[in-house]
Amino acid sequence: MNPYRSLIDIGIKLTSEQNLDRLLNLILQNARAICNVDAGTLYLKEGKCLRFSVSQNTSLESKMGKEKFQNLFIPFTLPISNQSIAGWCAKNLETLNIEDAYKIKDVPYSHNSKFDEETGYRTKSMLTIPIKDKDGRLLGVLQLINKRGDKGKKVFTRQDEKVAEAVASQAAVAIKNAKLTEELKSAHLETIYKLGLAAESKDEGTGNHVKRVSEISRIIAEGLGLDDDFIETIYYASPLHDVGKIGIPDSILTKPGHLTEEEQKIMKSHTVLGYQILKDSKSKIIQTAAEIAYSHHERWDGTGYPSGLAGEEIPLSGRIVALADFFDAVTSSRPYREGIFTMAQTLKIIKEETCKHFSPKVTAAFFSSLDRIKKVHYLLSNGEII
Repeated sequence: MNPYRSLIDIGIKLTSEQNLDRLLNLILQNARAICNVDAGTLYLKEGKCLRFSVSQNTSLESKMGKEKFQNLFIPFTLPISNQSIAGWCAKNLETLNIEDAYKIKDVPYSHNSKFDEETGYRTKSMLTIPIKDKDGRLLGVLQLINKRGDKGKKVFTRQDEKVAEAVASQAAVAIKNAKLTEELKSAHLETIYKLGLAAESKDEGTGNHVKRVSEISRIIAEGLGLDDDFIETIYYASPLHDVGKIGIPDSILTKPGHLTEEEQKIMKSHTVLGYQILKDSKSKIIQTAAEIAYSHHERWDGTGYPSGLAGEEIPLSGRIVALADFFDAVTSSRPYREGIFTMAQTLKIIKEETCKHFSPKVTAAFFSSLDRIKKVHYLLSNGEII
């Protein structure tokens, strides 16, 4: 492998990934490949600490399976201090090349062998590199563990140091860009939530409805095994499912009790109004939001509105949000309905309405993730942050 050709390829890969979690895994994966190492970890700076963010280990993944290995991963924070290897590297902004982690002498830092003792792994050679931005500010720490090779001592060379430091420099740029993207997405989502809240009502509890629908829709999409782009899109688009209610008179929107036939007709028009508000956007997220606004009151059996679509004629995004919206609506207080349904009543109705109101695949994904959905619903219903 030509490391310099590989560095160019890595740079292209890193700059094209904007999801921070995927990016961190990609950084570590490529650093391990180019330096030919068995394992590694990546820490991100968080205040005055390092947060243990990613762990990869070929030997342990092969021995116990990738899923079981990932279950060992418990995020924690580490002080930026001279006591630990990663902490020393972060504090002093210098690379550490250690031949054997168990033979460290006459230095303030030491190797924590707890992980090795729990898994039977033997940490030996370690290359620890600070991830710094162009101004020398710390962003994180990249740690490569157990150099591999066919001949001689399996230790990190000076060339390994140079190559790993080059990867760390590329990683710094990509991490800063990804963090900026995350901040922009967060601001975008907050704007969407506020617009959804304005459309729903002035009531705080109803405002949390859009957040709960967003989280539940994402969980259902994950349960369906959909790709990351779809999951992210529905997460950001679903809060606008009822944006058309901004055009519905408050006298109808918040009316206690039953609506007249004419009032029901006006209320149902929020699907078309929402679509018209959103449909001309060039944003993929807003286009999906328009699709959801229009279709989330369609029913699997074709008796829904506004178009009487049936089965897979209904966009998948609309089918997912239909269930998420129903679940949250009937388990939350609303002005036009007396009381709320219990969890047992709600789940019974969803089962009965499968293949009538709801898509069977979407319902299956919902029930497969029910524990997570209940937790999200409880936390957001009680004003907690998730």
